[in-house]
Amino acid sequence: MLMVGVLVFTIKTAASDRWETLRAINWVENPTNHSQAGRFGELGPYQFRSSTWKMHTSRPFSQAVQRAAADEVAVKHYEWIRKNLANAGIDPSPFNIALAWNCGVNAVMAGRAPNVSYDYAERVSNIVERLKERAPVVSEEPAKPVVPSQPERWDIYGDELYFRVLRDPPRFVIATG
Repeated sequence: MLMVGVLVFTIKTAASDRWETLRAINWVENPTNHSQAGRFGELGPYQFRSSTWKMHTSRPFSQAVQRAAADEVAVKHYEWIRKNLANAGIDPSPFNIALAWNCGVNAVMAGRAPNVSYDYAERVSNIVERLKERAPVVSEEPAKPVVPSQPERWDIYGDELYFRVLRDPPRFVIATG
């Protein structure tokens, strides 16, 4: 019975990490949900390249801008990355999955990810941790409100990321002349 409980917990944790990691990747890759192609032809909420898209679906690449199609391919790509990292003995943590999402599984397995990919993975991992902090906790005690010690630059409400204006925002003067 204990083994079944551990298995269920592991499956729920993996599914939760997947949702949080993909949501964070979306926010880092395409926070404004623009539909124009990126510098290297990337499309959609996860900024897929054509070759990555074709690995997981036979749908036309133009459908990468459609949320349902992009989410379906994102889940397949996430699971493909997770499986390859685990098979190589690398922890499929949100950081490592984001690292592989950005520079490729082979670069991560070879330990040759560029610095920009480490920065990317750190941003994704930080958002994942923030999402986990916001997850509802089932408890017998009533939840206590959390008051931040200082203003934050962004916050998460539900499934959306919002930027918060600080108390004393910088003032800009436009000079004409």
